[in-house]
Amino acid sequence: MKKLAKEFIKKSPVLLFFVKKILSGFRLIGSKKKWKRLALSENIKLELGSGAKKGANGWTTIDEAPADIRWDLRRGIPLPNDTVDIIYSSHLLEHIPYDQLLPFLHECRRVMKSNAEFSVCVPNFRLYVDAYKKGELFQSREDWYQLGLIDTGSSIDQLNYVAYMKDEHKYMFDEENLVNTLVKAGFSNVQLRGFDEELDLRERDINSIYAKAGK
Repeated sequence: MKKLAKEFIKKSPVLLFFVKKILSGFRLIGSKKKWKRLALSENIKLELGSGAKKGANGWTTIDEAPADIRWDLRRGIPLPNDTVDIIYSSHLLEHIPYDQLLPFLHECRRVMKSNAEFSVCVPNFRLYVDAYKKGELFQSREDWYQLGLIDTGSSIDQLNYVAYMKDEHKYMFDEENLVNTLVKAGFSNVQLRGFDEELDLRERDINSIYAKAGK
């Protein structure tokens, strides 16, 4: 009976739309309750844009995909001022358009405690530009994210690939503008950092820049 119901829903676009809206509403209510419980914690460690994973060692993962809290960060971070001890994000900021990026960073800074840390990892676009200037590929095509694959036979394909990533990428970083962007957002003590095996993914180290900042 359940199988027949699912098949019927799939074949009815209007019904499918309303079912998704209802499920989304229930999920939003559940997520808001989780945020309220989290706000009561003495130590809050947020991984923003974590993807579909659960947090460990005191971390709370935040993403629209199945995470500890399923949440669209365009809604902000529903926590009081000065409550978060550390925020971490990996390969998230490049997906945010510049006009939305600074408000998002302001929101991160708002919820941080005075002695909190903002730690970030983003793709380094300069590596691809340097390779292009040398007439080389920074990464072999076999290692490219397939949904973002561009293949015209030109060496500029790799720049289009990392710059647009099938419309997923909205902003490009090098070391200088990552630091400058964080400073512009009001963070203090902004500095580049090295790979941190407790935070960062080893497979992303080849093309990443890392930075940390205080409030």
